[in-house]
Amino acid sequence: MKPKGTLFRYSSLSTAFCGIAIFAGILFFCVSPLQAQQPISGAAQAVAGWKAYEAGRLQDAKALLEQAVKLSPAVADYQAALAEVDLKLGQEDEAIQHFRRAIALKPVDTEFRLDLAQVLQRKGNDQEALRILQIAHPAPELADLWHFTRGFSLFRMGSFKPAADEFKAVVQKPQFMASASFFLGNIAYTQSRFDEAEPYLAKAAELGNVEGNKAYNVYAYDYGLVLFKLGKFAEADHQFRVSIAQYDRDPLPWMFLGRCEEQLGNYSEAIAMLETSIKTDSTFQLSYYELARLQQRHGDPNRAAELFAKISEMKKEEVSKEEERATRMKTTSAPR
Repeated sequence: MKPKGTLFRYSSLSTAFCGIAIFAGILFFCVSPLQAQQPISGAAQAVAGWKAYEAGRLQDAKALLEQAVKLSPAVADYQAALAEVDLKLGQEDEAIQHFRRAIALKPVDTEFRLDLAQVLQRKGNDQEALRILQIAHPAPELADLWHFTRGFSLFRMGSFKPAADEFKAVVQKPQFMASASFFLGNIAYTQSRFDEAEPYLAKAAELGNVEGNKAYNVYAYDYGLVLFKLGKFAEADHQFRVSIAQYDRDPLPWMFLGRCEEQLGNYSEAIAMLETSIKTDSTFQLSYYELARLQQRHGDPNRAAELFAKISEMKKEEVSKEEERATRMKTTSAPR
């Protein structure tokens, strides 16, 4: 997702807050005693609010920044700062409203637009996220993240060609090489261009194997899937094992591991993997079918009969849908 410290990562808004507050303090000495009794300025509230945010006092920060917004509703930076606090508090709907107000007040600010687009993506609103990013020239330091963010929404909306163009714009950038390769591999796979998908997913699996990448099991699984489609069963077998080592509660890698072992002639191992797939998810019908077939040919006929009896209770179309599900690549919310 977006880098830390989003609101102030490329600007000096906090410095601006302080400058405004100092200016307000100078004015204090130039006004009458009656004027001096007026409430504290919005700028001073904003400075205090951001300091509270940086100190981790989020509720205090929210209260102070809400007061700053109330006193100075036309200052976009205060709206955006309040949105940032809302995000830390897990109040995404409120953050969206404050970012929208900040953009309405300062339409050309690409930081605010990128921040809002990423929140909208987390809410599944890719269409609005793309609309927010419809600016020809984002700030240069935001350009790479801008391309990736647009690519992610386009990908989820099924607009694969423009999504690929966005990912290709950043695939050579170190920060995005793994994740952009992952999505370019997914796009090629979706269009049955397996030979093209393989090097992208190989790169994603290689570079994505870093501490803290919670999506790595997905990288390995998808790489395994394209290798399986290409008939590279030993290599696919390894990738499914890597995926399972990261997360072992998904029946799909176990099932494909069983299929790979069958192709490699390791029938007992294949049966064991498919049995584990069923234990992992007793509702996953496709593994019952694969296991029954394998038991009948290379295992226990009685177990095969038991499984076929269970399969007869299932609808054939449901098994077909699960086959489609099984051969569809996984994607995360936003592996980056």
